[in-house]
Amino acid sequence: MNQTAKAAVMKSANTDLKIETYPLPRVEKECILVKITCCTICGSDVHSWTGRRSAPVPIILGHEIVGTIVELGDGVTHDSGDRPLAIGDRITWTIMDNCGKCYFCREKGLMMKCRHLKKYGHDSCAEPPHFIGGFAEYCYITPGTCVIKVPDTLTDEEVAPANCALATVVAGWEAIGIEPFENVLIQGAGALGFYAAALAKYYGSRRIIVTDILEHRLEFIKRFGATDILNTRNMKDHEIVKAIQSLTDGFGVDCTMEVAGIPSLIPLGLKCLRIGGRFVEIGNSFPNANFSYDACDIVWRRLTIKGVHNYDAKHLQMGVNFLEETQNQFPFNEIVTHRVNLH
Repeated sequence: MNQTAKAAVMKSANTDLKIETYPLPRVEKECILVKITCCTICGSDVHSWTGRRSAPVPIILGHEIVGTIVELGDGVTHDSGDRPLAIGDRITWTIMDNCGKCYFCREKGLMMKCRHLKKYGHDSCAEPPHFIGGFAEYCYITPGTCVIKVPDTLTDEEVAPANCALATVVAGWEAIGIEPFENVLIQGAGALGFYAAALAKYYGSRRIIVTDILEHRLEFIKRFGATDILNTRNMKDHEIVKAIQSLTDGFGVDCTMEVAGIPSLIPLGLKCLRIGGRFVEIGNSFPNANFSYDACDIVWRRLTIKGVHNYDAKHLQMGVNFLEETQNQFPFNEIVTHRVNLH
């Protein structure tokens, strides 16, 4: 094996990535060296590149990763689901490395908020081990990372987005307790929306209503289980609320999930809820995403609002299991539309 490898490095926002060569790290105890076979581009990668999200440079972006094991450090014998690991196995892993010992890890079960958190594709690559992002030939997995062996039936492109988009949506639906026969509203028909619709279908939702302003995405999301689509480009908020109420016997939806990342959709999504409805916010994960809403409405209508950022390791495993079980029901293999080689 070569002693060096290449990576596409961002040295400043809104500039071309540069191909750089770094020495491969020595594989320490409980670490894994992986040859990357696929890394999909998350919306947060785009925000880092444009400068909307502050990122430490130089940085190797990319965290939705699949690869094959090149070397296992001492002590690594099984994945997080107790499946044996060997060189050549295909794996994916959590977006974060957490310590497992701090207040948030041990007492609150919020390992994604670990006091000593490290995130793949989010930290500077200036210092060894360098390879801590997906836009590279290799990735170095550190001990606090939960690793999952990829089923042979799934392609790299089907699995890679599970590391962020799918696992986050799994966590989101769990947070508000989606139940069979409920009516749900999904605001946004992007990748997160595709997974949200497919999971809602899988969980037994009655009506799966999706709003967006792009007709081709709305048509595509019907293949992921959406029962009703609304192109809201030329609709006023009160018209959208009325349309959704008409689809739900005048009550409104049981659950709303916002995955478009548009702050003004939050008040709209709340208005679309029935009395006692639940709202989960996922899309707005950057500062200054401000909105205004009458707190009295939340109180009087007994609404529940939750925010979800990233996920727990179990949600990634649940996502991979879901992909394997429903692979032939939804067009997961069509979500990735463009391909670029590192070289």
